[in-house]
Amino acid sequence: MAGHLLQGKYLPLYEYLSKQQERHIVLTFEEIEEILQAKLPKSAYKYQAWWGNTRSGTYVQAAAWLEAGYRVDIVQFGRCVEFLKVSKEILTKKKNKVMRGTLISKSIPDTTYNDIESFQKIMEKMDAAQQFFTENNHRRFTDETIVSQFKVFCEWRRLFGRIEQDVNYLAKQLMYEFLLEKHRLAPNSSFIKQQDEYTFLYEEKTTTGDKIAAILKTAPPSLTADFAPGQRSRLLQDCRLLNYTNAIIQYYFVTEEPAFNVIEKNYKQHLGNIQLILLPKVIADKYSLHA
Repeated sequence: MAGHLLQGKYLPLYEYLSKQQERHIVLTFEEIEEILQAKLPKSAYKYQAWWGNTRSGTYVQAAAWLEAGYRVDIVQFGRCVEFLKVSKEILTKKKNKVMRGTLISKSIPDTTYNDIESFQKIMEKMDAAQQFFTENNHRRFTDETIVSQFKVFCEWRRLFGRIEQDVNYLAKQLMYEFLLEKHRLAPNSSFIKQQDEYTFLYEEKTTTGDKIAAILKTAPPSLTADFAPGQRSRLLQDCRLLNYTNAIIQYYFVTEEPAFNVIEKNYKQHLGNIQLILLPKVIADKYSLHA
C-alpha cells in the first residue's frame, strides 16, 4: 500500500491498530469514529465493499488496517467491526465475511467501473429514487394526463440512466462472492470478458490449479413458459462454449428466476456438468441446480 494513503483521515486508525498485540480486535462503529475523531461515511454503514481487504488505490481506508497487519473479518453494520491479525502474505487472499450485506469486497478485474465510485453512483441513484417516491406518494399516475406521465418517465430516465450497466456490475460482484465462498481462488488470475450487453465469460484458477469457467447472463427473461428460438439457440451455444474451455468446474449464472425455472424445466439435460446458479438467491444457499 502506498505510503501516502496513510497520511489522511484514517491514519489514527492505523496508529491505533499498529500498537495492538491481540490477534482479534473488536471495535464498535462509535469507537472507530472516536479514534478517527470523525464520522465514518454512509457507505461504511451499508456496504461490504467499503470494508474490503484490498490494496486497490481507491480503498484508502483499507490501508489503515492492512498496513497495521490486520484484515477485516466480520462486519455488523452500525454495530461493530472485527479485525484479525494475519501475515501480510495472506491479507488479501481470504474472503471478507460480512454478517449483513449484499456486495463483495474483492474487485473483479477488467470491469469498467472503479469499485468505490460505482457503489457511490448506485447509492445516489437509489437515494434519489427513494426521495422521488417520498415526494410523490400522494399521486396516482394512471389518473394523470399523458403530459404528466411523460414528465415522470423523463425524470425516471434521468434518475437511473444506464441502469443495465449497474445491473451487470452488481451481478458480477454477486457472482464473485459466490465463487469466493465455494472455492479457494488464486490471487490476480481471474479473467472476465463481455460477450454482449447481457453475457459475460469468466475464467479463474483455484489455488490447487483447478480451472473454473462461468457464463453470467443478466438478460431480462421473456415472460413465457419457454425460451424463444433465439434464446434457446444462445443457451445451447453458451453450453458448448463452457465445455470448450475444458474447465473442471463450470457454472451458468442467471439473474432472473423465470430464466432459471425455464432452464431447469426444459433444458436441464443440455447442462451436463454445468452447474446452474440463480443470483442473488444462491447467496442464501438457494436456487443452485446440482451445485
